[in-house]
Amino acid sequence: MVNMLDDHDLIDGFGSYPEGLQRSTLFKQIGARGYFFFLLFQCFTVDTVDGTLVEPGQHTFKSMIIGEDGPYIPFPSHSSLHWFGARTWLLMLDCRAERRKDLIVSPKTYEHVFAILRELPDDVEHLIIQLGIPISYPRMNLAERMMHSDGILAKVTHSGFFGSFANKFNKDMELLDDLSDHWTASNHKRERNWFILQLQALALERKLRISFVSGDVHLAAVGCFKTYPGKRKKTEKGKGVIQPPFDHRYMVNIVSSAIVNTPPPPPAQATLNMLASHKHRTLHYYHTDEVMLPVFQEGLRTDTRHLNYVAGARNYTIGERDPSTGEFVFDVRVERRKGQGETKGYVVRIPPPQWEPSVADGHSLVHPEHAKHRHIGHPHHNEKEFDKAVNRQS
Repeated sequence: MVNMLDDHDLIDGFGSYPEGLQRSTLFKQIGARGYFFFLLFQCFTVDTVDGTLVEPGQHTFKSMIIGEDGPYIPFPSHSSLHWFGARTWLLMLDCRAERRKDLIVSPKTYEHVFAILRELPDDVEHLIIQLGIPISYPRMNLAERMMHSDGILAKVTHSGFFGSFANKFNKDMELLDDLSDHWTASNHKRERNWFILQLQALALERKLRISFVSGDVHLAAVGCFKTYPGKRKKTEKGKGVIQPPFDHRYMVNIVSSAIVNTPPPPPAQATLNMLASHKHRTLHYYHTDEVMLPVFQEGLRTDTRHLNYVAGARNYTIGERDPSTGEFVFDVRVERRKGQGETKGYVVRIPPPQWEPSVADGHSLVHPEHAKHRHIGHPHHNEKEFDKAVNRQS
């Protein structure tokens, strides 16, 4: 069993509150004790006993990857890399220890993690990356803007109306920390785009299929990155399209949560389903498209569903490699009726990597600018690199 913490192992939204609140004695103590017990009971390690050596394989637990110190807790981040069966490895990326409002993982920790990933055995075909919060998910930019301190909902709450919607720490909107946590939040979008491009470079360089597994949102959903085929006329003529087995940018994000959490109310589910069909152009500049997959075509108790992009019921996911095809098969199990123990499966099959330097129609899989992408610095080292992409509509 392998585990990774998220905010509720500490306190709701830890790391996404304002700097003054995060550095308060109360919050720092909550973070310190929560992270200590996460390490003790979920990772079975104690830093004062096992140490915090950063050299790969030198920790008591050989799979542990020690990162930079957290800004609000007296521990470094603890990610881990595990063998997950034939030709498959699992990266549990710690996205909480180093988190602050404008950063999820530090540049040095990314550098350390990618150096280790580039040393994976040559026979590895599939790298699964666990991220507590989805990296591909419907955008909620409007809600985020309305809830920020200068947004209309925040102003109404601060004036005394709808006081129950404010948190008890600093009177911000209760849901603001959840929205600020997301990879697609305005403060994290540049880092997210950088991370995706670095993973694309890794996938191409090492011939690795990369997938994500996430939770947090109390729904089941499936996001997807893939090569952007270009304008519609070009796509209709069959040009520019790369089939998933040959597409190093094809990365699926399985979102599965949770076994015990109540899903959002039906209106919120309908809104998310509507937002899931929107086009995201942020990464088109880097030849990458992002979509949500309409996996949930069949109803839990009927033949069809109205909400094809999200499943608003308790769920969990099983994943295993199909040795006959090399595909990795994710089976999203969604509860049919609450409390009755019966689930319906929605299967997502991920093809093994089959790309070569060029595809059958002669189009190079290596875009002329790809070499530049491989050396783009972390956004906190070189912020101008992403301004052109990040400032586009997402």
